Amino acid sequence: MDDRMLMSRNEAAHALNMSLSHFQRHAQPGLPCVRSGQLRLYRRTDLERWVDEEVGADIVPPQAGAHDLAGEHRRFIADCETGVAHNKLGRSYKPNAIVNLDSSLRRLPEETRRKPLDAVGSGELQEVVDGFRREGLSASRVGSVINAVRSLYKWAIDRERALTNPASELRLPAADSRERDRVATPGEFASLLGILATKDALPWALAAYGTARSQEVRALGWPEVDLGEGLLLLAADEAARKPAAALRTVPLVRPLRDRLHAEWVRQGRPSKGKVCPARNESRSGLLSLGQLSKRIAREWEAFDLTPIGLQDSRHTAATWLDHAGVSPKVASVFMGHGSAKRQLGAAPITLRRCTHVLPGELERARDRLDDFLATREAEPGQVPRRP
Repeated sequence: MDDRMLMSRNEAAHALNMSLSHFQRHAQPGLPCVRSGQLRLYRRTDLERWVDEEVGADIVPPQAGAHDLAGEHRRFIADCETGVAHNKLGRSYKPNAIVNLDSSLRRLPEETRRKPLDAVGSGELQEVVDGFRREGLSASRVGSVINAVRSLYKWAIDRERALTNPASELRLPAADSRERDRVATPGEFASLLGILATKDALPWALAAYGTARSQEVRALGWPEVDLGEGLLLLAADEAARKPAAALRTVPLVRPLRDRLHAEWVRQGRPSKGKVCPARNESRSGLLSLGQLSKRIAREWEAFDLTPIGLQDSRHTAATWLDHAGVSPKVASVFMGHGSAKRQLGAAPITLRRCTHVLPGELERARDRLDDFLATREAEPGQVPRRP
């Protein structure tokens, strides 16, 4: 038995070799406690008395499914959906993150999901990780599952539903990272987009010429585009904001400005709606970039061209900024890795008044990039063919 005079609920459960949920159901009701604010503390002597009185008693074990990992998983997701559970930054989980947490936790073996939280050990979870790798799951997917488990246990520990986090020290496989090897020259990229319809080419133009991430492309609305001022507000929708710095105003280079104007005219000069609207009905109501990417890749392959993905296009943008002589600090702001503070109380976007938050370096970076693109697009070269 622990020698401390007073113990927390977690410590008392641990001293009795019980899970926290079992302690709360079977030991806590018969134990006096000392209250300090919302904290309940238990005397060592009271725990010893309880042990002496309960020796030989028929203590009913916890009911299967009442407090097992699967049940706590459901409660955790419910708290995420209502904004009660927060991520490590203290913010509510975004809808996409909740979907990923839910699907990742469901990926755990059923045998593990049927156990109480405190009955799942680190060795068992390490076996789960090893099993995933034998099945051929990617390192990133394995990491998603274990990170979801860590989040579940962090939520449970904060609410005294678990004592420890068995996933905290697991050995995970190294990420299956690869160096981006599909970087297009300005001339190559312009040629690739040139064979596509205006609406099909625009997501790639936003990624390469505007540094937009996939979720920023899907969420971008016409109210965030000011063709007159040549400005674009990315990640105005919080659900599309990966880091906080993703919210940024990007000056439009000429190729992107021209393509946005052409699509705006094609759509009937709208003042609202998505810049890249969904092609078919979907639960999210947003464009399915996965399906579009597959179709566009087939179109490029039909011309014997090497496809380029949206993420590679965004990394192409970083390469262009570097070759245009834009400093790394300014490029990081352009890419959404850092940004100037927005004026407090300002509307999400009133682009005619937005230039006061744009450092002059961003405008100079736009001009440098425009000059670089114009010069390199005019150079003779070959569009990359499939090997």
